[in-house]
Amino acid sequence: MNGGVANGYTCKSCGQVTMTYKVDEGVTPMFLRCRATEGCNGEAVSMMYPPGQVPAHLAGLPRWEWYRPSPRQTERMSAAMRDHIERGGLALRGPC
Repeated sequence: MNGGVANGYTCKSCGQVTMTYKVDEGVTPMFLRCRATEGCNGEAVSMMYPPGQVPAHLAGLPRWEWYRPSPRQTERMSAAMRDHIERGGLALRGPC
């Protein structure tokens, strides 16, 4: 899917960026487990949806998407994740 509001999460351990795109309205987290470097389980911190175009060196990274899951998809999620979705949160899929 093209478009979406871009945000990066910078890992405190490896320093790499996980690029995400919010394709549906909803809430996204401030912190995320690193997905930029295989085997890294560091904590990545949101760049807070910076304005402007995504820099070329980040635009080429694998793309993860924040989306609103369907009711059927939500049924198969953990209780904690279902609660998150019901409160307006989004789920993460990818890389796309």
